[in-house]
Parts: sequence; structure tokens; C-alpha cells
Amino acid sequence: MKTRIDKTTRNGLEVLTYRPDTPARLLFLQHGIRSKKDSPMQLLGVSLARLGYEVVGIDAYKHGSRAEEPFKSGHPDLCELATMEVVERTAQEIEQLYAQHYQDRYASFDIVGVSMGGLIAYLLSTLTNRLDTLVALISSPRFLEAAEHTFPPEKQVLYPEETAKSRAKVIALDPSSRPDAMQYRRLIMLNGADDPVIPASQSESFLLENPHRNILFQTFPTAHKISVEMHEALLSLLSV
Repeated sequence: MKTRIDKTTRNGLEVLTYRPDTPARLLFLQHGIRSKKDSPMQLLGVSLARLGYEVVGIDAYKHGSRAEEPFKSGHPDLCELATMEVVERTAQEIEQLYAQHYQDRYASFDIVGVSMGGLIAYLLSTLTNRLDTLVALISSPRFLEAAEHTFPPEKQVLYPEETAKSRAKVIALDPSSRPDAMQYRRLIMLNGADDPVIPASQSESFLLENPHRNILFQTFPTAHKISVEMHEALLSLLSV
């Protein structure tokens, strides 16, 4: 299946689209904290388009084509502390982008989020009732637990004001504390069994606490990266 790759500007955002001739569904593809919409997400975008999706990607807030500090220089601690600001803003932008430019053609949509992109996808599920399938790769629905794991007390004492501000936002946005607000038909959580950044146990415990929801959880023998096996499983699960 031939894939057409285009860039356009919508809502002031640079939008990258992977599209077959006759797409059947819409899917937003969201990158992680150290990445951007173009690379290395292109392989995943093309793979999903070949399944029949119109795949839409934007740079997360303060990333890629609209890079700002602290992500422009990449200071690891300051980037971690600013993550929730990025997650909140980007989730809002995707919801608005869908409502204003895609809703007339697609009654619902899917999203695949990688790491921080998964956090964006989880938060997006609390902002819209049009989300069909939510796929989170090497991510976590437990925002507070994920934040405390990646930013332990010994780091927090170095940035007391920034930590307090970030923690308040994490608590306010954490979808796992209000699972009834999360609206999706199906949730797919694919995690690395050996992930030191976002442990798979965070997703597994969410599954166990929400047995009534349509959730698939699967681990793969990898760390904090998308393995070949995970990629193949994703395509199998999303075949339309």
C-alpha cells in the first residue's frame, strides 16, 4: 500500500501526516521526551499508514520545530520537571486539532503514544469522548508514581520550588486517580519487562485495579525502548 507523507500547518502547528490513498481510520502518533515528530517515529508512522490509518503527528509542546527550554538544551533534570506542562498542553492541542480539522471525517480516533507520548495519550482520554483505541508504549497511567520513580528525593532537594510546582500539576492531572474520567473503548499497554525508566509494574497494577475496563497489558524483553517484537505486536493489534 502506497503511503503519502505530507506536512502542513494547522492551528499554528506543523502537522506531519502519513496517509494511504483511502484511509479507514484516524490515528495520532505522539513521540517521547527526547524525540520529535519526524525521527525516529517515521518507521512507526509508515507502518501504521500501511494498516489503513491516516496517521497524524505533531511536535509536543516545546519540542522539535517549536523547541524551547529546557528541552532545547536538554537539561535532564529540568526537562523532567517540565514534563507535565508539556503533557497538558500537547493533549489539549491534539483534542483541538481533532475537533477542528478531523471530526467531520472521522467520528472517533485512535492514539499511539511512546513514553511521554503515552502520558499525553492517557491525559487525552480525560479530555474527549471520541477516543476509540489508546495505545501506550513504554509508558504509565500512574503519573505520580512515574514522576517519583524518575525524580527521586535526592534530586528533589536540588530544585525545591520547581519540584513543588511540578508535583502539584502531576497530582492534578494524574488519570489513574480518576479512572472513571478516562474515556476509551480499548486500552493497550505494551511495556518493557526490564524498563528502568517506567517500570511495567505501574501499568500492571492499573490493570488489576480496573478489571471492568477493556484493557490489554503485555510485556516484552526490552528496556525503555520499542523492540522489534513490540512493534510487530502493535501492528497486529491495530490491524483494521
